[in-house]
Amino acid sequence: MISYDDLKKIEFFADLTEEELRAIQQICKEEGYRAGDFIFREDTLAEHLYVLKSGKVSIDIRVANDRYLSVFTVSRFAEPFGWSALVVPFRFSASARCIEDSTIFSIDGKRLMALIERDYRMGFLIMRRIARVISERVRETRLQLIHTFYG
Repeated sequence: MISYDDLKKIEFFADLTEEELRAIQQICKEEGYRAGDFIFREDTLAEHLYVLKSGKVSIDIRVANDRYLSVFTVSRFAEPFGWSALVVPFRFSASARCIEDSTIFSIDGKRLMALIERDYRMGFLIMRRIARVISERVRETRLQLIHTFYG
C-alpha cells in the first residue's frame, strides 16, 4: 500500500474526498523497476493503472517485429499511464519501458472499476481525468508520428 500523503499529491485524484482516497489507497502498491524493464507490453491484458513516483518511462508502439517507436515519455511525478486498465477492451495500446530506474504506483484496475461502479461521482471525476490523458496522448502521438515521418 502507498502512503496517504503520496496519494494526496497525485493530481489525477485531486478532486476526491478523503474517504474516496482511502478506498483507493487500499488498492495501490509501490513497485520498483530497473532501466530497460518493461512494465507492460502492447496488446497484453491491462490489469493495472500506473502512476510515476520517480524515474522515467517510455511509452512505445510496435512498428515492426521487434522494433518500437517511442511516442511519449512519462517523466513527471504523479503522471498516470496504462489507462487501458479502465477502458474496454482492457488491453494495452502501447508498451511501457523504463528509461531509468523507476518507482511506480500500481493501482488494481478491476478493484478501481468496482469502486467507480459503486460511487458514480468518483467514477465521473476519474473517467474525466482518463479522457484528458487519452486526448493528450493522442495529440502527442500524432505530433511524434508527423515528426518521425516528415521531419
